[in-house]
Amino acid sequence: MAVLGFSLVAPIFPLYVMDLGASYTLLGIVISVYGAVQLVTQVPAGRLSDRVGRKNLMIIGLLSFTLMPPLYLYAADPYVLIPIRAVGGAGASLVWPLAMALIVDRVSPARRGSAMGWYNASFYSAMAVGPAAGGLLYDLFGLSAPFLFWTALGLASLLIVIWRVREPERALFAVSITPHQEVPLIESGFRFTFLACCGAVMLAGIIGGFNITLLPELAGEVGLTTTQVGLLYLAYAGTNALTNIHFGNAADQGRRKSMIVLGSAGCVVSFIFLGSAFGMIGLMAVLAALGFASGMAAPAAAALVADVTSSERRGEIFGIFNTARMFGVVIGPLMAGAAADAEGLRGALLVFVAISAIITAATLLVQEPKFAY
Repeated sequence: MAVLGFSLVAPIFPLYVMDLGASYTLLGIVISVYGAVQLVTQVPAGRLSDRVGRKNLMIIGLLSFTLMPPLYLYAADPYVLIPIRAVGGAGASLVWPLAMALIVDRVSPARRGSAMGWYNASFYSAMAVGPAAGGLLYDLFGLSAPFLFWTALGLASLLIVIWRVREPERALFAVSITPHQEVPLIESGFRFTFLACCGAVMLAGIIGGFNITLLPELAGEVGLTTTQVGLLYLAYAGTNALTNIHFGNAADQGRRKSMIVLGSAGCVVSFIFLGSAFGMIGLMAVLAALGFASGMAAPAAAALVADVTSSERRGEIFGIFNTARMFGVVIGPLMAGAAADAEGLRGALLVFVAISAIITAATLLVQEPKFAY
C-alpha cells in the first residue's frame, strides 16, 4: 500500500517539477533529497528499532506517507518541493529497514531468500501497478488525483500496521544490550561480501533513480503518452516482482553468489540496449530485461546479508543495507540530471553502463558461508 501510493506520481512527477521551472540538474536534486535524508537517518532508525521495538516507529513513518502528499500540490516553485521530500525521506527511514528486519526476524535461515523475494515482489508489484494507475488518474482527473489517492493509500498502510503487525520478541531482547556489549556487526571474513551485497542493492536504487528521472523524457522522445509511460514502469516492475519470487526461492538452494553476479551483469547489458531501443515495444522489452536482472540479484543479496551479520543488530544491519539502496537512489538522479544536461540522454545512459559494470566486478569477490541452506 505504501509503495503503491508514492509510485502513483512516478510518470508525472519529473514533468511536474520541470513545469515549475526546474532544470535537469535541479530535477535531480529534488528527486535525490528524498534518498539523501534516508542516507543519514536509516541506520539510526534501524539501531533505535533494535532497542525500543519496530512497530511504533513504523507507524510514525507511515504518518508521513499519509500527511505529506497533498502538500506537493501547493508548491509555487521547485525549491518548495525540497523540504517536502526531505520530511518524506525521514518517514521512509522508519518504514523500509524496519519492515525488512521484521520479516527476517520471523523466518529461518533456510527461507530467507524466499522471504526477501516475496518482500521485494510486493514492493515491485506496487511499483508495476502504481505508475500505470497514476498516469490514468492524471489523464482522467488532472494533477491532484494521483497525490490525493496517495494519501488514501498511505492511510491504508498505516491501518494495516496498527491492526496486523506484531512486535518480535527480539526487539525486547535487544533493549538490554549496551554499546559496550554489542556483538560484531559482520561475521569475521565477510566484510567485503557485505559491502558487495550493498553494492548490488545500490544498483537497484540507481536503476530506480534513472527510471524516475529520465525514463519519462526518454519515452517522450518517441511520442508516448503519460499512460504509456506508466506501462513502461509496469514492464520493469512487473517483471522484477515475478523474478524476485522465483529467484528468492532459488537463493535458498545455495546459489546466492551466482544470482548476484549474473543479475548485476544483466543490468549492464540492459542499459547498453536501452540506448538503442525505439518505440513502445522496444522500450518495454529492454525495461522488462532490466527488471528481470535486478530481480535476480536483489533477494539473494538481502538473504546473504542476513547470513553474514549479527541477528541481534538486525535493524541496524538493514538500516545500512537500505542506506546503500538509497545512496543509489540519490546518485542515480544526480548522475542522470547532470549527464543529461552535459551530454544528452544517450550520454547519461553511458554513465549508468559504467557504474553497473563497476558494481558487477565487485560482486565477483562475494563469498557464501559454508553452512547448509
